[in-house]
Amino acid sequence: MKWKVEQVPELRGYTVEYAEPQNYYISRRNQLFHSTSLKPSTFKQIAAIDAPLWKQAASNFRLAQRLLRFMVTNVTPLSNGDLFITFDKSVGIIKNGKFQALKNLARPCRVLRSAFAIDDKGDIYFGEYLANTERGEMRIYKYTPGSDALEIAYTFPPSSIKHIHGLYFDKFTKSIFCLTGDDEKECRILHSFDGFKTIEILGEGDETWRAVSVLFNQDSFYYGTDAEFRENHIYQVNRKNSEREILGEVNGTVFYSKQLGKDLFFTTTAEDAPIQKENVAALWHVDANRNCKKLIQFSKDHWHKTLFMFGTIHFPCVNKLENELYFHLVGVKEDNQTFCIKAI
Repeated sequence: MKWKVEQVPELRGYTVEYAEPQNYYISRRNQLFHSTSLKPSTFKQIAAIDAPLWKQAASNFRLAQRLLRFMVTNVTPLSNGDLFITFDKSVGIIKNGKFQALKNLARPCRVLRSAFAIDDKGDIYFGEYLANTERGEMRIYKYTPGSDALEIAYTFPPSSIKHIHGLYFDKFTKSIFCLTGDDEKECRILHSFDGFKTIEILGEGDETWRAVSVLFNQDSFYYGTDAEFRENHIYQVNRKNSEREILGEVNGTVFYSKQLGKDLFFTTTAEDAPIQKENVAALWHVDANRNCKKLIQFSKDHWHKTLFMFGTIHFPCVNKLENELYFHLVGVKEDNQTFCIKAI
């Protein structure tokens, strides 16, 4: 299938967080909206995450919003009608239009976009994403809809990993994948079939196993590498024999990925990593024949990459549309704009 990329001017300043036909959740700063279409005139505000007034005021300026990370990172409906949401370093639910922080979060932590797993029972799993320069223990949390508190499903011991990039449910094997980093010995892809009572390591030991997101089909799983010191590639791993195959080399660290049917989409990040020759964020496509091609790229803006965020391409945390995929831009010259990938 062929695809085109189009800008969606009317969605400037908004991020599509959850997309399925006639059911959309959209964010802007600490505000969350619902719509049966993506026309801003139909957006209905359903909640606002509590925040100090000075942060709310400052976030009206885009650079301050980026500096403060004053933005939603994940939204998904739950089986009981609540919404699970992560915002900056908070994790909670929206219930009856109010944001409620979940109890038992050991410390504030970020959850990267789409980096939580919903298993076949409806429980949610996510991991701590923190700087963790001291290399302390890192936790995987479990949340059961209807509860007001988190459980700790697994703890990585001190000095084992820097942080957890993401957790993803593999519906084909009914296991949960966990991706960790960052130093070579900390780079792992592992999975669990029993809610992290036990784990199985699928690969580890160098940056070829350093990944932020993963995609699945019946026969294989796919990921792009988040390597700082070696060339980045998109890999296919065969489930039967665990053989890895490189599908293509990409021009930066891969953070996020989504699939539409047999078509896979990966985004590289403008973070000026040591290996990165061109400081751009790019969208890559792997088609049903496993051909890898760059669709579009965006240059990093001139604002500091750490203070004001890397140049990134943000997909919805959940996308159930069949022939289109929206994405939002951060930290590039087209910052705060929304585009759409459409089948042609």
